[in-house]
Amino acid sequence: MEPLQQLIDSYMNTYRAIMWRMKDRAVDSRGLSETVRLTENTIRLRRQKPGLWRVSEVRLLAEYFGIPDNACVRLEQELAPFMSQALQMPPSKHRLLEQATQLHLRRMSANKRLDWPIEDIEKLRKGLQQFEANACVG
Repeated sequence: MEPLQQLIDSYMNTYRAIMWRMKDRAVDSRGLSETVRLTENTIRLRRQKPGLWRVSEVRLLAEYFGIPDNACVRLEQELAPFMSQALQMPPSKHRLLEQATQLHLRRMSANKRLDWPIEDIEKLRKGLQQFEANACVG
């Protein structure tokens, strides 16, 4: 799962660069709304609570700001295989992963929710680090 951690780190760097650009510049809400395909009210809410941006929206924001979106595209591609792998783990290991990430992976998979919000990606990043650290110890 280490390559996934590196990918998430790269993705989070892209996300931070986008958030910096949004704060740094006067961004046209209407143009942003058309690019990201969200209402201006939803964009205003996302700006107030940046953890609500979703993986696909961050990719569209990267395109809007001219930031390379490689990490976004790769993360979108890797989330489904990660979910399959996580759900096929032995129950004890699966439970440890869910505890480390504080995510209900089985429920997320059942809902076909693969367009994760940033706050869940951050939980996954921290949880994978903890999970790997515990796996090395135990």
